[in-house]
Amino acid sequence: MANNYPVRRNGYLYSRGTKAGFLRMQRQGIPRPLFSIQDKLANLLRSRYKALTRKLLKDLRAQCKVNNIVMDAAPEDDNLDSLLKLFDDMKKEFEKQQGENEKAIGRINLNNVANTLEHQWLEEDQEEEPEFFVKKIGDVFKEEQDDYIKRLLSDADGRTAQILSSFAIDKNKFFEENLENVRTLYLNNSIARIKGEEEVIKRRILQKIIDYATGQSAVLDLTDLVKEGYESSDHLARLFARDQMQRFNKACTLATFKSAAVTKVKWVTCGDVRVRKSHKALNGQIFDINNLPDEVDDYNCRCGLVPVEWDDD
Repeated sequence: MANNYPVRRNGYLYSRGTKAGFLRMQRQGIPRPLFSIQDKLANLLRSRYKALTRKLLKDLRAQCKVNNIVMDAAPEDDNLDSLLKLFDDMKKEFEKQQGENEKAIGRINLNNVANTLEHQWLEEDQEEEPEFFVKKIGDVFKEEQDDYIKRLLSDADGRTAQILSSFAIDKNKFFEENLENVRTLYLNNSIARIKGEEEVIKRRILQKIIDYATGQSAVLDLTDLVKEGYESSDHLARLFARDQMQRFNKACTLATFKSAAVTKVKWVTCGDVRVRKSHKALNGQIFDINNLPDEVDDYNCRCGLVPVEWDDD
């Protein structure tokens, strides 16, 4: 029975020709993605995004109570449904306010909430990441790097295998140091990107509150925004993990080639319908390894690089 594309397998979206493209790249020495390791990173991020959403709502609940906004019957449960119901009830309370003076007081109180949370979320929360979280992500990158190098060596075609097996002792030391630097760079990059995405979530919630408090919005409704963020955490985590693993693997490849004195590489695409036009135009072109096109850093780029020239010295 023919597949109806696109098809999702192992968290990856296959279009027509994707499998054949992976196999074609593999024959040229470009390993296929290892989805199990990618999923580990996605699971870490998924849990973190959901925990962050609950934390932000708890902070909001606490500040509302301090400013006499939330009703006395406000639940103390920390599960998402209870928190969302609380803010849905709060929205209804604001909608029932009749007098202009009553509405003005409510908006002032809500503006105080926003000012406090802005300081708390965007200034106080700038401390270092918890060590255990950084270590977990670092472990994922270490596992991916080790496995990727094994796959690279086993999948390499004759020419690639020849240069990868030519490491002298001094080259091998440089190779190991190079990969350590790559992993450190990508770990720091991932942590920075995660904090950046979390700041976007915080600012979106704050903006909703500020818009209502300053009269720019007639309705205070956080429910859809929070649900969207919470329910899309799976999708965001998968996209982030896939992009990071692809970038990381490409960086490992380049570090490996440079350590083996490769001077020129050929651009190879998956060859399916999802390849971007600009990337398709690069297919088969040869570049200096230190002067690659900007597309090499494009988001979710699946293209690969294979060596074509190297220095034997």
